[in-house]
Amino acid sequence: MEQQPIYNPIIPFIGTILGGLQDGKMIVVQGQVPGHAKRFAVDFQCGSSVKPRSDIAFHFNIRYDEGTVVCNTLERERWGTEERKPQIPIPTGSYFELIFHVRSYCFQVSVNGSHFLEYSHRISYNRVDILSISGDVHVNTLTFRNPNVPPPYAPPAYTPIQAFNVRSTFSSKPALLFAAPCKEVKAPTQVTVNNPPVPYQAYIGGIKPQQKIKIIGTVNVKPYRFTINLKVSYYDNIALHINQRFDENAVVRNSCINKNWGTEERSLPFLPFLPAQTFEMQIMIQPICYKILVNGRHLFNFNHRVQPLIQIDQLEVTGDVSLSLVEY
Repeated sequence: MEQQPIYNPIIPFIGTILGGLQDGKMIVVQGQVPGHAKRFAVDFQCGSSVKPRSDIAFHFNIRYDEGTVVCNTLERERWGTEERKPQIPIPTGSYFELIFHVRSYCFQVSVNGSHFLEYSHRISYNRVDILSISGDVHVNTLTFRNPNVPPPYAPPAYTPIQAFNVRSTFSSKPALLFAAPCKEVKAPTQVTVNNPPVPYQAYIGGIKPQQKIKIIGTVNVKPYRFTINLKVSYYDNIALHINQRFDENAVVRNSCINKNWGTEERSLPFLPFLPAQTFEMQIMIQPICYKILVNGRHLFNFNHRVQPLIQIDQLEVTGDVSLSLVEY
């Protein structure tokens, strides 16, 4: 049986790999490295004991403070000989896709669609039953693929593109920053997340004009309120706050900058949300405003109060609603 994806796990994360590891199994980690990152690690552990510490079959550690990737094995509470690769495959401030492919003789690691390294087994991978992620990283999705089982959908491949404030976009054509030849950057590829739990939080990269965010959800049967926010994660500012208040029969729009709320906007041509009803919202980023459509009808515009837009990097959904799909 295929293990279900895990969305937005809290870091540090420790979770069971159902069925353990087999030749051909893949673990896919998708997320974002914050701009201030020093290190983060992905560990394939043989149990979850703290004292004595469980063996770690494969320790994959990206060290931004040292400019290298360190791989190692912990056995009987002793680290083995480090294997170092002096290349950083994921720039800080960028999205990434890490794939760990278990083979009979090694772990194969690819980053953003390109092979990165192999790590030969030092202890049996059949002993591994725990996945651990720690350090300076945000994880959007963990996906587990058993051998010979095709994925339900093709996950996006991310392309880190260095920007002025170390933010990134992602592209359908993977390319690593350290690659010598310049590669053509194609139109952005959207990320699709199915049935994420609420509260939901995703690091979506710096937004830009012409970008669209789609949210398909269902209002709870007896709702009180739900909220959709676009935020600047570094400063915790809210650029766009959409708050459906069933107790006030209103959809309130606002922004919060330096913990100070601005002027509310409430006027609407129609009431878009009903208890127990499914809706589709589109947030269309325009040069001067956000254009919001619900079920194909234009609901309102909200002028930008936080700029530049590229610093707005987080989507948040909370309250009395369930989500079927988020696309950004």
